[in-house]
Formats: sequence, structure tokens, C-alpha cells
Amino acid sequence: RIARELGHLSSDRATSPITTSLSTTSKMEQIMLLEEMLDSVEERMDNLVQKPSTRVQACQLLAKSKDLQKEVADFQLPDLEAEYSDEEGDRLDVALEKYNDVRQGLAEVQAKAETLCVCWNKLDQDVSELTAALTSGGGSKITMDRLEESIRTLKDLFIERRSTIEDLSPAAADA
Repeated sequence: RIARELGHLSSDRATSPITTSLSTTSKMEQIMLLEEMLDSVEERMDNLVQKPSTRVQACQLLAKSKDLQKEVADFQLPDLEAEYSDEEGDRLDVALEKYNDVRQGLAEVQAKAETLCVCWNKLDQDVSELTAALTSGGGSKITMDRLEESIRTLKDLFIERRSTIEDLSPAAADA
């Protein structure tokens, strides 16, 4: 049943070294390869930084989550139109459900990591502008309104960063 719903996914998969031998492997072996790939990806997801505390960690999290997403997307699924025994069909359904959960978890981690990277870049930019203005003697040229606006922006960005980091941990742990 799940295999039929995902039928459209297998046709646009790129081939990878693991998938070149799928035509010569049994249906159960194909299912086992899928399960092994998913277990490997889940293990690496668990090893990702749960709460990045620096911009570098957030950007590394983004890069690693994109790499894992690509690996999952490039994996050729077993033939979803083939006939399977009850045992194979049940096992494939479980693997495909896990496949969808892993893809969803990675998408959530990536979205949150992108938000963190953008937030940190904005923070760096605002802090750099203020620091440059204050250290170059331009502090006297900054109006109180501009200073208050910058402080409000910084405060909002710190709040956004903190809430995104807090939201990130459960998504990465659940996936």
C-alpha cells in the first residue's frame, strides 16, 4: 500500500554505486539495502549537533543535513510495482514509512539550520555595522532612533535564534 503511494519517487532517482546492482539482487536484498541505508542515515542524524551554539556549527549542520538528504534522495528504492510476498511487502511498507520519516526529519533540520545561518549572518552584519560606527568615531552620527532600532533588531534576532535552536533539538532527536 505505501509502496504504491510512493511509486512516483523511484522513476526519477539518480543511480548510485549501491543501486547499480539492484537489478541482480533479490527483492528481499533490495529491501535490506534500503533498511541499512536508513539505519546508517539515522545514526548520522543522531550524531549531528543538536543545539548549534555558533554560526559555524549551524552552517556545518546545514551542510551535513543537505548531504544526508542527497544520499537519501539518490538511493534507488526497490521496485514499487513488483509483486512481493506478505513478509517482503510488510517489511517494505515499514522501510518506506521510515524512509518518509527520515526525509521529513532531514527537511526539518535543514530548514531550521538555514534559519539559524541567516539569523547569525544578520546578527554579524548588524553588530559589525554598529561596531564600525562606534569605533570609527561615527557613533556621534548615529541617531538615537537608529541605535534603538539596531538594538531592537539584535534582540529580535537573538530571540529568533534561541527559539530556533530550542525547536531544532526535538526534531533531530525524533527523526
